[in-house]
Amino acid sequence: MKIIFLSCLIAVLAIGCSSPKNNTESSNETATESEKFAPPPNENYFMQGTDGTYYYLEELKGKKVFINYWATWCKPCIAEMPDIQAAAEILEKEGYVFFLVSDQEMDKIMKFEKDKEFNLTFAKLNGKIQDLKIQSLPTTEIYTTTGKRVQKIAGAVKWDSEGMLKSLRAVE
Repeated sequence: MKIIFLSCLIAVLAIGCSSPKNNTESSNETATESEKFAPPPNENYFMQGTDGTYYYLEELKGKKVFINYWATWCKPCIAEMPDIQAAAEILEKEGYVFFLVSDQEMDKIMKFEKDKEFNLTFAKLNGKIQDLKIQSLPTTEIYTTTGKRVQKIAGAVKWDSEGMLKSLRAVE
């Protein structure tokens, strides 16, 4: 009986979590902010910023890159954002670029960014976070100036602590 109940529960959750189907009916509504962006120059972009900029990992070489994967519903993700912002204010002067990347709809990301007023670069991932073999949020990846990933940290972190700043400064 428990197996049948669990099987039904899993099926209901899987259906409920699946992406909504495209609505083919035409609408006279105005385009949302995210629909106003130009299409990418090619489909191999990694993420798109809320300002419409497309980012390719290859183009970020020469900079130290901090990518934090998060979601609007993730309380630990949101709790660590002030620490990320504080670290960014210190480390951007030292060659770092910071991105907060979600695979949620662009409208949700933009609303969050507007409501919270963080001074960080928010972006939408081209694809799903699960495709990157990320199993929990928040997860942060740190890349060297040559584009090599040197750290992958799952969980919320006090990014502006002396220990973390020292660790991030050690990245080449």
